[in-house]
Amino acid sequence: MKNPLERGRTNNHFKVTLAALAVIFAGCSDPSSAVGDGGAPAGGAPPPLDGGVPSPPTDGGGASEDGGRDDEDASAPPPGTLSARYPDDEGIGRDPAVLFHDDFEAGWGRWDGPTADTRTLRIEADPATAHGGQRYLRSTVTTADLAEETYISSSTRVTHERVDAIYWRFHARFPELAPNPHHWVRMAAGTEDWDSSGLANTVPAGDEGFWFDFDTNTDDVFNFYVYWYKMRSGRCNDGTATPGCAGDQGTTYHYGNVFQPPGQAPFPRDRWFCIEMHARANTVGESDGALAFWIDGAPIGDYRPGYPDGTWLRDQFHTGGCAFSACTPPEPFGGFDFRSSEDARFKSFMLDAYYERDSDARRRAEMEERGLTVSDAHTILYDDVVIATERIGCRR
Repeated sequence: MKNPLERGRTNNHFKVTLAALAVIFAGCSDPSSAVGDGGAPAGGAPPPLDGGVPSPPTDGGGASEDGGRDDEDASAPPPGTLSARYPDDEGIGRDPAVLFHDDFEAGWGRWDGPTADTRTLRIEADPATAHGGQRYLRSTVTTADLAEETYISSSTRVTHERVDAIYWRFHARFPELAPNPHHWVRMAAGTEDWDSSGLANTVPAGDEGFWFDFDTNTDDVFNFYVYWYKMRSGRCNDGTATPGCAGDQGTTYHYGNVFQPPGQAPFPRDRWFCIEMHARANTVGESDGALAFWIDGAPIGDYRPGYPDGTWLRDQFHTGGCAFSACTPPEPFGGFDFRSSEDARFKSFMLDAYYERDSDARRRAEMEERGLTVSDAHTILYDDVVIATERIGCRR
């Protein structure tokens, strides 16, 4: 059984969050929405982060309506990206900027773990299904599995050269309509010896490490879920843990701080789509750390010093502001002070579909209340994983 403390995956998070929401909702001026109309300012997407290359939104190219590939119609990768230099990813793994690459064509062996197929993870050979080439990785967890185990982590993991700024790219496909993972992909930074990412309700030491998950909810949209030494508590409206504060929950807790860009379109079901992320650690003593992500080459989330405007409420940053009575006026985001030692650097990556029995049941009930027919198999396909120190771009 999975340790319930690992990765912050306890039912207490849900219970505490409900308690926090109850206090906030009591003063809502608009109970139908937790965010305003915020988002990118007029005039289009913001400038890219350092090393990034701007790219216009696409029509989700890269797959046809029947779920197959449609590479001929896909737009070209942004100039200056690795995929622009290496069409179809041919030779991309040999570029000096690439820290890790796996297209699963050679089977297991490039990941630290697992090193062979498991109950929930297996490499399959089917060129009609693979995003590129012949093979891809399949993760499947069933409701029967969750009846036997409360926590299931269907996860790969790899430790790479430690760096201060990094890009990740992979292609994913959700072939069935099922509850999404309780938490999903994780990226961790730390010292050479530190390996404690994922502990629930824990503020990591600034001179040891930090981490974040890239998650998706029942609306099929994405958010960052971030743990670092200056993270905010959910106890007080202002993010502190001071007894007697405004909105005091009566207990101190620190779960991942949430950054969910508003206005996202749901990701497409049963076709491949491309996910890119960028993270930059801060200069020690400064708040110049940053996070960003793109879907199918279109910039979606971008959090860096001075951008975007938004409002902190408890442990969530609301882009554009929020409508609760406790919300303060939007201000430019102050950036991330992720670490207090330059020895805490990005070091590991996990394709971790993490499921928790009770959370899965709640998500399933929510989907069924919408009239959806929900599968008992939670399946995610992965292909064409790259970790690099430059913007990668989608495989075309």
